[in-house]
Amino acid sequence: MSIYDFERARVKQFLKQHRAKRAGIQLPAGLRQYLQEIVEPFAEAGVETLVLADSCYGACDPADARAKQLGCDVLVHYGHSDMGVSTCLPTIYIEARMPADPLRVVERVLPELKFKRVGLLTNVQHIAHLQGVAKLLRSRGIKPFIGRPGPRAKYPGQLLGCDFGCARSIATRVDGFLYIGTGEFHPLGAALATGKRVLAVNPISEGFKVLAPDVDAFMRRRKAMIVRAAAGKRFGIIVSTKPGQARFKLAARLARNLRRAGKVAHVLAVDEVMPEELGDFGLDGFICVACPRIPIDDAERFERPILTPFEVRVMLGEAKFKPYKMDEAGKGDF
Repeated sequence: MSIYDFERARVKQFLKQHRAKRAGIQLPAGLRQYLQEIVEPFAEAGVETLVLADSCYGACDPADARAKQLGCDVLVHYGHSDMGVSTCLPTIYIEARMPADPLRVVERVLPELKFKRVGLLTNVQHIAHLQGVAKLLRSRGIKPFIGRPGPRAKYPGQLLGCDFGCARSIATRVDGFLYIGTGEFHPLGAALATGKRVLAVNPISEGFKVLAPDVDAFMRRRKAMIVRAAAGKRFGIIVSTKPGQARFKLAARLARNLRRAGKVAHVLAVDEVMPEELGDFGLDGFICVACPRIPIDDAERFERPILTPFEVRVMLGEAKFKPYKMDEAGKGDF
């Protein structure tokens, strides 16, 4: 059995409600090992399943059109919360929450928490435990705050890779943040978005790390990337056709700004961002307006420098490098 709640009863009710005969199943990489367990309620309901095995970046990337093309009646998307992207099929989001309570781990690392007023942050897998953590902190004389959700998040305290709004909403009221979850991208983004230190606690490995707004290695890498790109003349602006990543208005604005600065700019529309394919255009650099994580997490896969929209502004002299700003999807981008 997995460490996640796959909401079997809710899935079966959804299938019954829509009289589904064939269901598309969409899974992020981290949940694919649990496929056998995931398909059990479909089999019990007598519903054929089709696993959509392409990449799955988040709720910004529902595979509804592909599922419909392949004859599915519904789409069941696992691992993310609904961010309101329109779909052409009935779609349910199974968040795959982790029932295991992180309180024991949080309590163990409390001596590392140097803040008296702390903002609580997490991803959707641990969102149900934030109130319990807040109660623990209050019992230790620490004042907790949970920020309202940003434009793409669903729950208070929830961070997304493209939405750090919940952290910014309480940044002026706290001394720092406590993040519960795996990986460094989300707590790093919160630190850079707010200018506050973040204690990131991993409830799986039971490790922790303090991330500061000026994470030296990260800032050096990104500054070096901008310097490399500035020497280039021809740029490709990568925009994705995935429903929640199709920031064509932003791509057009960046193209105009680059051309005004004497650069050559081409908008490259893709579904999947594949560095190997993009290298064939012979460009000097790229700007990513698809998933904000790509230029940060996948930069080493590109032979040419790849920038975020903010870093383009820095390169063109329209903004200062500090304070650094992570890329977040805004309403005017689409």
